[in-house]
Amino acid sequence: MHIKWDALGEVALASLLFGVGLAVLFALGVTAMARRAVAIDDKRQPSVVDTGVAALCFAACLAAVLYGLYLIIPQFH
Repeated sequence: MHIKWDALGEVALASLLFGVGLAVLFALGVTAMARRAVAIDDKRQPSVVDTGVAALCFAACLAAVLYGLYLIIPQFH
Protein backbone atom coordinates (compact mmCIF):
# COMPACT_ATOMS: atom_id res chain seq x y z
CA MET A 1 0.00 0.00 0.00
CA HIS A 2 1.36 3.38 -1.03
CA ILE A 3 0.13 6.56 0.61
CA LYS A 4 0.39 9.81 -1.31
CA TRP A 5 1.36 12.04 1.59
CA ASP A 6 1.24 15.25 -0.42
CA ALA A 7 -2.35 14.57 -1.51
CA LEU A 8 -3.31 13.64 2.06
CA GLY A 9 -1.75 16.86 3.32
CA GLU A 10 -3.63 18.93 0.72
CA VAL A 11 -6.94 17.36 1.71
CA ALA A 12 -6.24 17.82 5.42
CA LEU A 13 -5.22 21.46 4.93
CA ALA A 14 -8.24 22.26 2.75
CA SER A 15 -10.57 20.60 5.26
CA LEU A 16 -9.05 22.53 8.12
CA LEU A 17 -9.13 25.88 6.33
CA PHE A 18 -12.66 25.52 5.00
CA GLY A 19 -14.00 24.02 8.22
CA VAL A 20 -12.54 26.75 10.40
CA GLY A 21 -13.27 29.44 7.82
CA LEU A 22 -16.93 28.48 7.58
CA ALA A 23 -17.29 28.46 11.37
CA VAL A 24 -15.64 31.89 11.64
CA LEU A 25 -17.84 33.25 8.86
CA PHE A 26 -20.97 31.99 10.61
CA ALA A 27 -19.77 33.45 13.93
CA LEU A 28 -19.27 36.85 12.27
CA GLY A 29 -22.83 36.67 10.97
CA VAL A 30 -24.19 35.81 14.41
CA THR A 31 -22.19 38.66 15.96
CA ALA A 32 -23.53 41.15 13.43
CA MET A 33 -27.10 39.96 14.04
CA ALA A 34 -26.58 40.26 17.80
CA ARG A 35 -25.33 43.84 17.42
CA ARG A 36 -28.39 44.59 15.31
CA ALA A 37 -30.69 43.06 17.95
CA VAL A 38 -29.04 45.10 20.72
CA ALA A 39 -29.58 48.28 18.73
CA ILE A 40 -33.26 47.42 18.29
CA ASP A 41 -33.61 46.64 22.01
CA ASP A 42 -32.01 49.98 22.89
CA LYS A 43 -34.57 51.75 20.65
CA ARG A 44 -31.85 52.82 18.22
CA GLN A 45 -31.83 52.50 14.47
CA PRO A 46 -29.98 49.29 13.54
CA SER A 47 -26.87 49.79 11.47
CA VAL A 48 -27.15 49.01 7.78
CA VAL A 49 -23.59 47.69 7.93
CA ASP A 50 -24.46 45.11 10.59
CA THR A 51 -27.48 43.97 8.61
CA GLY A 52 -25.44 43.75 5.41
CA VAL A 53 -22.56 41.90 7.06
CA ALA A 54 -24.93 39.39 8.64
CA ALA A 55 -26.76 38.80 5.36
CA LEU A 56 -23.50 38.44 3.44
CA CYS A 57 -22.00 36.01 5.97
CA PHE A 58 -25.11 33.84 6.07
CA ALA A 59 -25.42 33.88 2.28
CA ALA A 60 -21.78 32.78 1.95
CA CYS A 61 -22.36 29.97 4.47
CA LEU A 62 -25.44 28.83 2.56
CA ALA A 63 -23.52 28.92 -0.72
CA ALA A 64 -20.70 26.84 0.78
CA VAL A 65 -23.15 24.24 2.11
CA LEU A 66 -24.98 24.02 -1.21
CA TYR A 67 -21.69 23.69 -3.09
CA GLY A 68 -20.65 20.89 -0.73
CA LEU A 69 -23.93 19.10 -1.38
CA TYR A 70 -23.39 19.57 -5.10
CA LEU A 71 -19.98 17.90 -4.82
CA ILE A 72 -21.27 15.02 -2.69
CA ILE A 73 -24.48 14.09 -4.53
CA PRO A 74 -23.66 12.52 -7.92
CA GLN A 75 -27.10 13.21 -9.46
CA PHE A 76 -26.31 16.94 -9.47
CA HIS A 77 -23.50 16.66 -11.99
